[in-house]
Amino acid sequence: MADVVQTTLDDVRLARAALAATRDVPGVVDIGRGRYAIARTFGLGGSVVEGIQLRREPEGLHVQVHVVVQPVPLPALAEAVRAAIATTLRGLGARVTVVDVWVDDLRRPEEEALR
Repeated sequence: MADVVQTTLDDVRLARAALAATRDVPGVVDIGRGRYAIARTFGLGGSVVEGIQLRREPEGLHVQVHVVVQPVPLPALAEAVRAAIATTLRGLGARVTVVDVWVDDLRRPEEEALR
């Protein structure tokens, strides 16, 4: 079980920004929660951002994002997600050192049409 770390409202703001940046990447159809451990960022007042987990380390921010994707080349998609998150969070003044992209599921376009 992952350690629960107390976060701040700023972490929730960063997680929401990372979530928005991830959703804008072509090929990402949804955000996952994590397959073996639930990925979340917790904030003050009970606020929660699902699918994004932030960990503050001495070198900077370690971001973990869980995605559901269409059948596309995964290395290129993961790199696009990494770049989108890093650019967005650095624009907010965060020092981002690592962005881990976890593909939780694959969804075909015809499956999306049934949703």
